[in-house]
Amino acid sequence: MNNTIVEINKKKVQDHTKDKSNNPSSNKSGAIKESDIRFTQGSTFKLLKELTGINWKEAYDPTPKSSKRDTLDKDWNKKANIFLNPPFSKARFFVKKLVEEMEKHSSIKKAMIILPWYFVEDKKERVTSGAKWLKSLRRRMGKFNYKKYHLKNQEFYNPIDKKMTNVRVYGIYLSR
Repeated sequence: MNNTIVEINKKKVQDHTKDKSNNPSSNKSGAIKESDIRFTQGSTFKLLKELTGINWKEAYDPTPKSSKRDTLDKDWNKKANIFLNPPFSKARFFVKKLVEEMEKHSSIKKAMIILPWYFVEDKKERVTSGAKWLKSLRRRMGKFNYKKYHLKNQEFYNPIDKKMTNVRVYGIYLSR
């Protein structure tokens, strides 16, 4: 990864805007790094059901389950609901594809997107500049009902490391 390191208060912090793997012109593939595979756990699905009344486990999930699978070239118009926990290193491509699919197919009624905090929070909430792509897509999301949920720390399973990892995430809920 070619992230630029910037010093803030004498601490090194990654600048996610310089990540070439997140640059649409340099990498259009939906294939992902093995280290970027994370499976959403039952506790997160339970919380989302409490918040939205929808069982997101039953929704169509286009998220790649393998680093060799590219789902960006597939049609996502499979069910009325889509659950998307994209690989964070390719999140912009997956969220853009979801918005395009919802614009194209009125049969897709609802979608839930899981994103890490650093893509969602605004400057008042300490966001990194890596979220610029989401802000531009947010304008397109304005065609739909939009609700943002701070899900706090949620557990995700990485099958490569065989470990659970806590990640502070948001759920973005889109509906017609």
